[in-house]
Amino acid sequence: MPEYTALALSFLLLLYSTAAFIINPSYQRSKNSHHTTQFRPLCMGSSDYAVELTKPLGIVLEECDEEGNGVLIKSLVDGGAASESGAIVPGEVLLKIGTKDVSTAGFDDVMDLLASAPSDKPLSLTLGDGLGRMDIAPNLAKQLSPDEAIFADAVVRAAVREIRKNGSLGDLLKVEIVLGAGVRNDGRCLVRFFAILSTDGVTTYSCNISATGKREEDGVIDIIALSCAKDEGWGQTVDLIP
Repeated sequence: MPEYTALALSFLLLLYSTAAFIINPSYQRSKNSHHTTQFRPLCMGSSDYAVELTKPLGIVLEECDEEGNGVLIKSLVDGGAASESGAIVPGEVLLKIGTKDVSTAGFDDVMDLLASAPSDKPLSLTLGDGLGRMDIAPNLAKQLSPDEAIFADAVVRAAVREIRKNGSLGDLLKVEIVLGAGVRNDGRCLVRFFAILSTDGVTTYSCNISATGKREEDGVIDIIALSCAKDEGWGQTVDLIP
């Protein structure tokens, strides 16, 4: 059996089915007072979460791809329920409206569902980061225990969320590969990964991102350090969280 195949199988078993890393052996380097909000993560190891908002929601939607499969949050309107909730960030994908699966629905269908939702009671929205399973460097797969892999996955996703919330680097489109991860003796997890971003919706660039996260008592991941360096000779590092 080829070495990379064995690595892939062992790492998938290592993660059971809860984390979201997979191996890519071919990778070579690369205000209104009536607003009501409830935020609740759906489960451990998942980036999906549900939030309840009262209309007007204050979200601007955009199709996920040219085929019109699904919609994502393009931006938030100041003063809208989404912005005031602090839960939703641009770039996230809308998965459900109430109990209705809209993960592959067209833009018009989603808009019709939102428009027809009642305005006198909270509307449940389920969202996700849209990252899917993230590639991980093969050598890193051998170094992480199952708990460390889940922790590192959560820190990467929390870092992506902070970058999207900050917005100064543009739109974070995807995580290209996770190159490094480790848990220190003090319980903090350090990760390094490449992400693809765009500032104009047309051209893209790669960014080398380093983040440190810690798990709070309630299980929430807090990013305490976050720096980004544009690949291909940008020549400077941007500290989003010094």
